[in-house]
Amino acid sequence: MAKKKDEKDVLVVRDEKTGEISVVAGLNADGFPKRIPAKAENSQSFLQFDRHGDVLDNFFKNFFRQCKEPSRFGFYRVAADQADKLLEVIKDLLKDPDGNKELLAPHKVDTSGYEKKVQEEQSAEKQEQPEQKQDDEPKKQEELEQKNEQNQESPQQTQGNRGYRPIDESKINWQELEEKWGVKRDDLEKSGDLQKMLNYGKSDLVKVTPNFGGEAFELDARLSFKKDGEGNVSLVPHFIRKEQKLEEYKEHKFSDEDRKNLRETGNLGRVVDLVDKETGEITPSFVSIDRKTNEITDVPASKVRIPERIGKTEITKQEQDMLRAGLPVRDKLIERNDGRKFVTTLQVNVEQRGVEFVPGTGRSPRTAQTQEAKENPTQAQAQAQSQGTENAAGTNKEQRRNTWTNEDGSIRSISKWSNVNFTDQQKADYVAGRAVRLENVTDKQGFHATMYIKFNPEKGRPYRYDTNPDNAQQVAPSNESRTQVAVNNEGKTNEATKNLKEPLQKGQTAPKDNNQQRQQEKPQKRTGKGMKM
Repeated sequence: MAKKKDEKDVLVVRDEKTGEISVVAGLNADGFPKRIPAKAENSQSFLQFDRHGDVLDNFFKNFFRQCKEPSRFGFYRVAADQADKLLEVIKDLLKDPDGNKELLAPHKVDTSGYEKKVQEEQSAEKQEQPEQKQDDEPKKQEELEQKNEQNQESPQQTQGNRGYRPIDESKINWQELEEKWGVKRDDLEKSGDLQKMLNYGKSDLVKVTPNFGGEAFELDARLSFKKDGEGNVSLVPHFIRKEQKLEEYKEHKFSDEDRKNLRETGNLGRVVDLVDKETGEITPSFVSIDRKTNEITDVPASKVRIPERIGKTEITKQEQDMLRAGLPVRDKLIERNDGRKFVTTLQVNVEQRGVEFVPGTGRSPRTAQTQEAKENPTQAQAQAQSQGTENAAGTNKEQRRNTWTNEDGSIRSISKWSNVNFTDQQKADYVAGRAVRLENVTDKQGFHATMYIKFNPEKGRPYRYDTNPDNAQQVAPSNESRTQVAVNNEGKTNEATKNLKEPLQKGQTAPKDNNQQRQQEKPQKRTGKGMKM
């Protein structure tokens, strides 16, 4: 029996239109098989099927349900442990499948049974559809995923009822839940958690007392309801976990940037392909961390709605595109329907099934303006000069933002920065979103410095950097100007030059001559009064 469990196959697929021969690595959302070159070095990516399991059946059922051209593909089994030896042979035979029909017969997968079964199921569904139209589960799920409102002024627009139906509470066995988990209906109702759970959400953290081996344990968990195919409702506890290692999730391997984003914001920050291990189906999805339990969660990107307006604030097309890609929209000024304003970061979150205000990023407009002025004093001064009334200020800000991008959202070319002209290569790098190194930029004290300019898509404009933002590590490539900029521009102190009266020049980190050396060594006068000698 143990040997049977280890018997696995991989599927070689031939595109009958093009003659291309590949190996199946999964199933795309459109039903087309995900294919990779039939080479031994790609074996780690081959989707393997247990010869005695249901995965192959599920794969072909989904294939015939979703693929619009199923007859376009022919499938052939190859033993997974022999794939490296047999692939080249199979590829040669498939160059002339009709001529090599007898040799290929032991490997050919007869998919007619799967196709017939799916056709019968679809025919039965069509006949039942008129009677089940009001109770159609996919429609309820779609309405659920559109109904996303936060407790505050939610980024999602209220969807109303429009046929949306919450979980039927009559299907819940409360006595069983209390005996098994120690969960009482009245407690959930008083806390407001019951309403969230009946609308397909999670409760806040609650105490549960599961019984294991006759002994009860008290644990913290978030709760949700889950329905099976027959409409029965069961309780799903989401226990608190230790911090996730964040190595791999549904065959997506997390990069260092992924891990950084998840730990800092709770959101991955991009859309990734996730693989259903049972069916092999690949779904572009958003990924988030449940901030209360550390559980990794996901939602298909196709099920997330990006709003055009939050409260009284319009979400621009460029910002909508950023949100659809999973990117954060930082420092967005939001005006609620009651007239209150605040600045926050917007991003798609799995639990919200839509856009959220990232926790910890909310600030008052005045606080945000003060911080912006400190970080970019030159720009803040320009903004102050152009501001008239509050409405005019908002209009001018939007106009300034638009001057940095084209109508289609692409980066608009610039030819110079701080009176330093760009070369043709620097112009091309800037438009491509790469950092541009500028020499001899005049600092505030009138001396030359080296810095980097790069378009910041989150801010919608170019930003100045003292180090190369394209480098994976924070390494200062312009060491000759680092101390100069810190002392002259940022008001910081360099121990080796702290007593000098003149501004530092490019590359200077110590007294440049005897006169400055004497200034540095000269003791500071004491300001306090003491005994005269």
